[in-house]
Amino acid sequence: HLDHATDRALVEEAVELGLGSVMFDASALPDEENVALTAEVAALCQGRGLWVEAELGEVGGKDGVHAPGARTRPHEAVDYVARTGVDALAVAVGSSHAMTTRDAVLDLELIAALRAAVPVPLVLHGSSGVPDETLRAAVRHGMKKINISTHLNKTFTRAIRDRLAADEKVVDSRKYVGAGRTAVATEVTRLLGVLAG
Repeated sequence: HLDHATDRALVEEAVELGLGSVMFDASALPDEENVALTAEVAALCQGRGLWVEAELGEVGGKDGVHAPGARTRPHEAVDYVARTGVDALAVAVGSSHAMTTRDAVLDLELIAALRAAVPVPLVLHGSSGVPDETLRAAVRHGMKKINISTHLNKTFTRAIRDRLAADEKVVDSRKYVGAGRTAVATEVTRLLGVLAG
């Protein structure tokens, strides 16, 4: 999966390399450019068997900019999916990329309204900032794909820091990177249980 690609050339490279899915992100462009470019990328990718996700209503947190009031409107989402032909849609419902705290407040009623209106799976980006109970509620209200990165990066980094602090003489990365890998595997397993519950 190629996530948050903004360059068509990079998407073309992903197609040639045989990736199975692409998240093409033209959400920072003016609406008509977003639609036109995303439709081109969707046609290119789907013609080669790739699944395409896009974003509408720019989810906050990109480049350090958080926009807590950004929201995707259901009628705009329906129109966007129809005009672009994407297979899944990332929507702005209160989450924000790169959050290091887990206190985001999602608009669950909006998620349900989007799910009722939009004919493709909904994707929640910025899920690292969403508490467990709210993640469960988001899934119940219609989210189908949940992206979690920053939270797992923090888990990995914390485990490595703890391992290095426990033995200041360790310098062989094979002896401390494993702690991060194990911590991430444990947390992913836990999160899968959260999302399934």
